[in-house]
Amino acid sequence: MTFFPPPPPVFRHRIRQAALPALLSIALAIIGPMPAGAGPSSQAMPEVSALVQEAPLRQGTLAQTETALGQVITATDKALAVTFQRNVQVLQVRVRAGEKVRRGQALITVQGAPGSDLAYVQALTGVRFATADLRRVQQLAGQQLATQAQVNAARKTLADAQAQLAAARAQGLGGGVQTTTAPFDGIVLSVHTSPGAQINAGSDALTLAPAGGLQAAVGVTPDVASALHAGQAVRVSAVFDADQSTSATVLAISGVVDAQSHLVNVTLALPGQASGWMPGLAVQASMQLHPWHGWIVPRPAVLRDASGQAYVFQDDQGKARRVNVTVEIDQAEHSGIAGDLLANRPLVVLGNYELSSGMALRVAK
Repeated sequence: MTFFPPPPPVFRHRIRQAALPALLSIALAIIGPMPAGAGPSSQAMPEVSALVQEAPLRQGTLAQTETALGQVITATDKALAVTFQRNVQVLQVRVRAGEKVRRGQALITVQGAPGSDLAYVQALTGVRFATADLRRVQQLAGQQLATQAQVNAARKTLADAQAQLAAARAQGLGGGVQTTTAPFDGIVLSVHTSPGAQINAGSDALTLAPAGGLQAAVGVTPDVASALHAGQAVRVSAVFDADQSTSATVLAISGVVDAQSHLVNVTLALPGQASGWMPGLAVQASMQLHPWHGWIVPRPAVLRDASGQAYVFQDDQGKARRVNVTVEIDQAEHSGIAGDLLANRPLVVLGNYELSSGMALRVAK
């Protein structure tokens, strides 16, 4: 057997170089020709998009809402104090404080206090004496035993006595037993006497307020008080029953700070037809201050970047458009903003956290 020596290393390298084009041709034949211009770097990447929810831009009015606590009170300017023009003694008190009364209902029964009718009795006696004296003088004049001057003097005496009697009656003297009734439907605010007690002329026996004259007194801070004005609309609701609410108006604003509460007292007028409201009921009043008009958007639509700049996204023909804005006011679930917004472009309200300017948008149906 004959052995051939192996080819030198240089010769083996040339053999591999000569075989390489042949192997490459075989591989191309198997794979097939590559399209013109194709390559790893020239293949198109899929476009990035985000699923969002949108809403149209709208303008409206927002205001700062302030809440104040207080209670229902009676209208002090409409309260009626029951008094007597003479000294009386109380026989019977027919009502209690806080009681509702109807028009014509008996409130209190009194009679003249001992000695209080003395002036009335004296005036009545004077009228009787002057009447009899005038009749006597007239008879004497008919007999030509008295002059006309004497008749005129007797008439004047009678007139003076009658005037004194009328004044006594105007003061309530000589009235005997007297029962006072309610002049309107209302609430007894307070009772200041009891049976058997004596009441001096002009002193309050009880206080009555009209049923429809209720008010609410609340306390606000001085800065809120400075923003309120008489006639402003307010919403009042019961503290322990939010369903019990009614509209009211600002009636009066105190000009001083209360020494105990350190708040400014504000009086609200409740509507006359409001039912279920009673003096002493704890209430809260919602007041709208500093109204602002402009673009109103849902709060989630407003984002802030690392620097604190507020911004929103609008749908600009299918692409996200970032718009820097200024938040003017926040109220509940909405914000009032100002910026270079396009009125005819929808606003992205959900899904905006994933967006960047120019990103494609897919709108959720």
